[in-house]
Amino acid sequence: MKKLTRTLLIIIFGTTIIFGAATSVSAIGEFAIGLNGGVTYDPNDLEDEINQYNLAMETYADTTAGASASQMTIPYAPVFGFNLRYQFNFFFFRLGCHFSNPVQAVKGSVTSPGGITNTIKIKTFQSSFPATLGILVPLNRRTHFYIGAGPTLHQVSTTITQSDPAGALQFNTYDPNLSSNKQDRYSSTFVGYHFIVGAEVPVHEKFTLSVEWIHQEGVSPAVENEGINAADAEVTTPKRTLRVKGDFLMFGLNYYISF
Repeated sequence: MKKLTRTLLIIIFGTTIIFGAATSVSAIGEFAIGLNGGVTYDPNDLEDEINQYNLAMETYADTTAGASASQMTIPYAPVFGFNLRYQFNFFFFRLGCHFSNPVQAVKGSVTSPGGITNTIKIKTFQSSFPATLGILVPLNRRTHFYIGAGPTLHQVSTTITQSDPAGALQFNTYDPNLSSNKQDRYSSTFVGYHFIVGAEVPVHEKFTLSVEWIHQEGVSPAVENEGINAADAEVTTPKRTLRVKGDFLMFGLNYYISF
């Protein structure tokens, strides 16, 4: 927590200095507000965990006569956000945020020979607040490429629910790294980092269109479970880390502000 607080104070302090300086020398730079949207694959880096559950269900169905399974798929998810940017000469500073979660829950199931079905669902959400310092490569006025990097504050939650974890297949008996709780819920706020590469072209005197690729990395400290076991009792285990490694393809509409 102390490390997170120190990082936030550094970001706030740096932002204050840069925007204060920008205001006093506004003749050499300009502000822009942007709205953007796009897509990401596997928000919160759940692919390995989903594959572990799928392997357990597939193995159970293949080795148990009369059993069946429906596997989960790795999700794509929409991303929406906005940003505030100040650019001066060949540099820019940008504060932004974006939000992402799959439109539908990731869902699979396994059914025993006796007809008992355990349905497993995974819901996940991510909000991120990147602060980017970067370089502009201009072609002409407001037509440029840009590249940047900086810290990102992440808020992440993941919830895994099972309809009958004591029924068809108890996952932790197959793989000790998997859970057989009725619900496992994890949430955390932590700092990571990101890289960004993009291009921008004007469509009007004050409007531009942009396309950008963002890569982010980050891992939370171990987080306690806020779940419920098969007997409906609250549990705090197993602990786990949350990861935000991933890529975003974003398209934006930007408006330049004149003072």
